[in-house]
Amino acid sequence: MKIVLSLTNFITGTVLMFTTASAPSKNVLGAVNGLCQTSGAIARAVGPAFATSMFAFSKEYNLLNGNFVYVVLIMLACVLRWMASQLPDEMEDRDE
Repeated sequence: MKIVLSLTNFITGTVLMFTTASAPSKNVLGAVNGLCQTSGAIARAVGPAFATSMFAFSKEYNLLNGNFVYVVLIMLACVLRWMASQLPDEMEDRDE
């Protein structure tokens, strides 16, 4: 259980760092943070329902012997990994 909590804290920290880095200036940092928090809350609300529905759908119609949900989630993880690789390696200096 400790490992899961540590991993969750690490992921939360990296998401907050990416959020801060994505704001083009300090003037819009609050708006960007609000949009990221809102989209994260929506994802946490819709995500479990989506995963459960995909699991039930793949079991009911016997898609890939009920394992189709895992293929969809792996493909989603690959797309998100590719999107994360497009982030810049270094953050620009914002003195404004």
